Amino acid sequence: MELPLFPLSTVVLPGGKLPLRLFEQRYINMVKDCFKNNTGFGVCLIRDGSEAGTPAQPYPQGTLVSLIDFDQGPDGLLHITAEGQQEFSLLTYAANSDGLLVGEVQLIELGEPPAMEEAYQDLSRKLAIIMQYVEPNIIYETKELDNAEWVCNRLLELLPIAAPAKFDILQLPSSKDRLDALAGLQIEFAR
Repeated sequence: MELPLFPLSTVVLPGGKLPLRLFEQRYINMVKDCFKNNTGFGVCLIRDGSEAGTPAQPYPQGTLVSLIDFDQGPDGLLHITAEGQQEFSLLTYAANSDGLLVGEVQLIELGEPPAMEEAYQDLSRKLAIIMQYVEPNIIYETKELDNAEWVCNRLLELLPIAAPAKFDILQLPSSKDRLDALAGLQIEFAR
């Protein structure tokens, strides 16, 4: 499967929402093509480079996203909201003549979602606190705080973990392994 790629300094995972403000012509054209062809694009974490300017080098994993909302913001820029659909492995990629990265991807499955074990309840409580601060920018109609996979995905999106460490967690073969890694992090909140 071939996808246009949007390397970012953040990740979005299945079920996640990603608001973006687009100002570079390559991404505006990409979104137009996605609407025209009823397709999505891939979001990858940046390994080297930056979000704007010269195409960044992405980590070899990402998420296929679909467009769920768009408008012109008060700043005159195109504002979109993308929703994560399915993770993929990035096999190869190259920049086209517009500087847009296009990659050959293979969709991946993580297997059965893990049960919400007692060990993950603390992660769910911490996510509930974090979400209070991001809700003005990202609104979830339903918060699945009793769904271990949903909790895992939102924490990976929202926690300020350095890109190499975040990628290491994303490379784990199951959501349970990812949750165990997150549970091992020392996430403290002031009381």
